[in-house]
Amino acid sequence: MNIKSLRLIHFRNYENVEFNFKENCIHCFYGKNAQGKTNLIESIYFLSHLHSFRTHSLDSLIKESYHQMLIEAKVESGHTLSKVKVVVCDQKKHLFHNDNPIKKYSDFVGIVNAISFCPDDILLFSAPKKIRRNFIDMELIKLSKKYTFTLSRYNRYLKNRNIALKQEKIDKDLIDVYTSQMIEDEIVIMKQRKNFIKNLMEYSNRLYPFFSSQKEVLSAKYETFVDTSQDLKEQIVKSYENTYVKDCMYKATNMGIHRDDIQFLLNDKNINEMASQGQKRSYLLAMKLGLAQMVYEKTNQYPILLLDDVFSELDTIRKKELIQILPENMQIFITSAEEMDPSLFKNRKVKFYKVNNGFAKEVSQ
Repeated sequence: MNIKSLRLIHFRNYENVEFNFKENCIHCFYGKNAQGKTNLIESIYFLSHLHSFRTHSLDSLIKESYHQMLIEAKVESGHTLSKVKVVVCDQKKHLFHNDNPIKKYSDFVGIVNAISFCPDDILLFSAPKKIRRNFIDMELIKLSKKYTFTLSRYNRYLKNRNIALKQEKIDKDLIDVYTSQMIEDEIVIMKQRKNFIKNLMEYSNRLYPFFSSQKEVLSAKYETFVDTSQDLKEQIVKSYENTYVKDCMYKATNMGIHRDDIQFLLNDKNINEMASQGQKRSYLLAMKLGLAQMVYEKTNQYPILLLDDVFSELDTIRKKELIQILPENMQIFITSAEEMDPSLFKNRKVKFYKVNNGFAKEVSQ
């Protein structure tokens, strides 16, 4: 997958700019802080996920003194060229694919598949479990239409069940109907989440030795309310039966896959309890590159890789080694506060851009 062109209007500190990008090429943006380097890769990430990796506020994405912003791109995927566009106005996202309006977010997410790495990503390990669930869900949504549909339907059933629980007179027969519908979807979601985490760790472990000289093993534990190695349906049915009185008392569904978590482990110990910041960073980078490989195995094309400030804690040798392990048939965007040495990118297609106050100019090397 490749971004062929990118247009930004009133996005962050960009007034009205357009870029043309080369396929399967490393695009390097450098410049002083607060000039707009991260904004560029944030715009690509937004096209992929429909949210920013930096903020939950849509208004903060709009250039000061303006009321709307636009991100538009031409995207090559599987030898097919299409156009995607997002307009944000009045706290709403307006989506377009080949100039046709898209009403459902789930029909838009995944048209552009981008994976990002930025320094703040290590907060994933210590964040509330909802953030870790969202990380897994978003990647599965981009990979599986079945998962997207099932998760969306489960959330509707859950919402309806909670509404029914809040009624003055609770209709148990209606609760049972919603519960039965939820259970069927939970079985599908549990299996896909468990399998995704297992595969992700296998790919990540292949890459982690590059980042660590120690013999360390990455793993992750999928934490849900039943034992996933046993019969799922029987356990889930019993769990809902046992918590029905509690659900009625609290007027909410107290268990389900909407409360799942993922525990990330290094040498079988929770990464928050024993890992240094450097180990967490290495773990995360190996995981993101492992995820990219998973996408390739499933779709036969790499996602777009966005690396924000990835070089800041690497010496010259490690920088060169990192570049060499990145797949050659992948489009990559890298940001750096310092000008990058062209010799780091030996035998790789690479372009350099100097970013200054909302302008990015290609620089010959």
